[in-house]
Amino acid sequence: MRRADHRPPARRTTQFDVWGCRGSRSLVPPRSRVGNNTSCYSVLHGESLFVFDGGRGLAALSAAMRRQPRFRGVRRAYVLVSHAHLDHWEGLKDADWFWDKGNGLEVHILGSGEAIRAIRTAYSHPLYVDLRLLAAGTVHRIRYRELRAGELIRVGSWRLRTHPLHHYSGEGRSARDLETLGFRLTAPDGATLAYLCDHAPTRATRDVEQSLLEGSHLALYDAHFADVRHQAHGHGSQEHASRMARANPGVLVLAGHHGPVLSDLEIRSAYQRHRRAAPNFALAREGASWRWDAARSAFDRRRE
Repeated sequence: MRRADHRPPARRTTQFDVWGCRGSRSLVPPRSRVGNNTSCYSVLHGESLFVFDGGRGLAALSAAMRRQPRFRGVRRAYVLVSHAHLDHWEGLKDADWFWDKGNGLEVHILGSGEAIRAIRTAYSHPLYVDLRLLAAGTVHRIRYRELRAGELIRVGSWRLRTHPLHHYSGEGRSARDLETLGFRLTAPDGATLAYLCDHAPTRATRDVEQSLLEGSHLALYDAHFADVRHQAHGHGSQEHASRMARANPGVLVLAGHHGPVLSDLEIRSAYQRHRRAAPNFALAREGASWRWDAARSAFDRRRE
């Protein structure tokens, strides 16, 4: 990550990257070719970087920003936190942003009221250090913003719409619904992405899912389990994600948030079973990247 006053302009083509696609826990030491880090995905366009969730993959993203020229123009980072579970924001303290002196980055953390309260509580005495203290002398500023389902937010030429997702903690009498948000993000060049993680699909959620996918070009789906019959604990499956891909052939649907105990063989075997008749269905894999092709109105897999 370079100092703000030395950054050359970035290419203004939207890019989507996978930095963390493992659900619930990170695998240490790394032992998967699919995903080892908890949830983190980024959308880059010009001087702005939007991040879907801030799991341990955020450390990988911030490290890449120091090395890769395509990130040199970034001045503002918006971290969209889907819900309060710590595996979706635990990577904030590990981001180089808060340790690289004078980097000049603006950091905005946005999420439901429940998520923002959880973050601010965890990053406070005596649990840890306030992020505002870590930001002193490193980032230019840090700001929090609480979001509600059904909001339309404009950030410059970006558009962000929030939707309610179905996610909960516990089971039986201990089950508690979480304030969980899905996001539909449109970049300045028209590339539109949907984020549905964490989410347990039901018949009642089909309209919400369809409203997120309609008009989108890429969608990241919660595919914690292989099959619909296994869905539980507020998570979805590869089988359901593939069904949504077949129902929306113009959307590239990526299966992410892979279950914490699933091996690569189990993840890939499920993918081979469910990908049939769904050429627009793919696995999210750490290190994978897609670039927006405005001429085709589609995302293409990016090759280094």
